[in-house]
Amino acid sequence: MQKLIVIIFDERSKARASLKALRDLDRDGELSLFEVALAVKGPNGRVRVIENPDDVNFPAVGVGSLTGSVLGALGGPIGIVAGAAAGALIGFIINLERAGVTDDFVNDVSTAMAPGKFAVVADVVEDSTAPLDERMEPLGGVVFRRTRSEAKSIHHDRDVAAHRAEMERLKAERAQANGERLGKIDAALDRLGKKLEGALLRERSNILRREEERDARIRTLRAKAEQSQEETRQRLEARIAQLEREYERKDTDAA
Repeated sequence: MQKLIVIIFDERSKARASLKALRDLDRDGELSLFEVALAVKGPNGRVRVIENPDDVNFPAVGVGSLTGSVLGALGGPIGIVAGAAAGALIGFIINLERAGVTDDFVNDVSTAMAPGKFAVVADVVEDSTAPLDERMEPLGGVVFRRTRSEAKSIHHDRDVAAHRAEMERLKAERAQANGERLGKIDAALDRLGKKLEGALLRERSNILRREEERDARIRTLRAKAEQSQEETRQRLEARIAQLEREYERKDTDAA
C-alpha cells in the first residue's frame, strides 16, 4: 500500500540513523522507498531541509514533489498563506491533496514536531507496519502514516463538470433570449469556454502525471527485483502487481 510516512525524532543523529534503517528495509524488500527527506523545525517554527548524508543513496522517484509538500505544510498554514502568491498557494494545496495529506494528518504531525525536533518524511510502499516500527522504536522515532489514496475527483476535475453544467444552462437560457441579453449570454459562454479549455488541459496534465508516476515506480521496483534474491524478488513482484491494481482502480474511479 502506498503511504506517506513522517517519523519525528528528538536528536539529529537518530534521525540520520533512521535513513540507514530505511535503506536497509528497502534493500531487503520489507518496504519500497521512493522519496525521502530529513528536516528540522527551527525556533521560529520554520521547517528546514537537511541534506542527506553522503553515504545514504536512495533510489527515488520525483524527489521533492511529495515530501516537499508535506514539509511545507509542517511549517504551518499561516506561514504558507502569508508567503505564497495565489497561484502558488493553489498549486501547493493541490499537491497536498495529490499526496493524500489531510488537515488532521498535518495537525497531528505538526503538534509532535515541536521546534528543535527532526522529521524524516518518506514516500513508500509497505505491506506491513511491523518492520519499520521495530526499527524506529530503539531510535525513539514516533511514526505517523497516511495512506496515499487520491481523491476520486480532484479540484480541476470538478471544474470541468461545473463549467460544462453552467454552459448547458446558459445555452438553454440563450434559446429564449434576445437583444442585449443575448449578447451577455454569448460573452459568458465565451468566458466559460476558455475556462473549460484550461480545466481540460489541467485534467490531461494530471492524467499524464499519474501515468508517469506509475511507470517510474514500477520500473524502479522491477529493476530491484531483477537484482534481488528469490524471497525479496517475490515480495517485490507482488508489490508491483499491487501497485498496478491500485493505479488501475484510481483510473476507473476518475472515469
